[in-house]
Amino acid sequence: MQIELSKIQNLLDWMKTKIYLDTISTNAIKRVVRRGEVYKCNFGIGIGSEMQKERPCIIVQNNTRNSRSGNVIVVPISHTNKKISCIVPIKTRIDKENNIILDGYANVSNLMCVSKARLSSYIATISKEEMKNIDMELFATLDLFNYYKKFERQLKDKDLYISKLKNQLTELKKIANTDSYEI
Repeated sequence: MQIELSKIQNLLDWMKTKIYLDTISTNAIKRVVRRGEVYKCNFGIGIGSEMQKERPCIIVQNNTRNSRSGNVIVVPISHTNKKISCIVPIKTRIDKENNIILDGYANVSNLMCVSKARLSSYIATISKEEMKNIDMELFATLDLFNYYKKFERQLKDKDLYISKLKNQLTELKKIANTDSYEI
């Protein structure tokens, strides 16, 4: 197996960047980021079809966890519009000079936990509707529908049981309120 010299150079450059990011990771813990915000993120060099290079990402982790951790859970934004169900379109945003600052698709299948040190500049905040669409796609991608359905069935079973108990209680009250008792 032969490895291209340019690939080795790219890996060495990435290793140098990783060492730098590691040195700033202690200070990055204090960084305040919020759910729904979009930042540039240095994903580095991936393996196979993993996300790589610097690209925008959306913070999907909740704000409590964001404030307490040096890591955040993100969904990268890509321009690849493969006809797959795990991408969510992002509304195009432009700056004051009419330059596109954000467009593409949130690729939920590439959900990642990254150090805050990998995040560079803030780009924008997505809308509540876009975040809802991403949440729904995360729900489907992580197969949480089955988990939810299980709890929904359990709740229905409990409601049915409570209803039966209430009926029994009503019947017992009727019997207790009658004037004659059979011995």
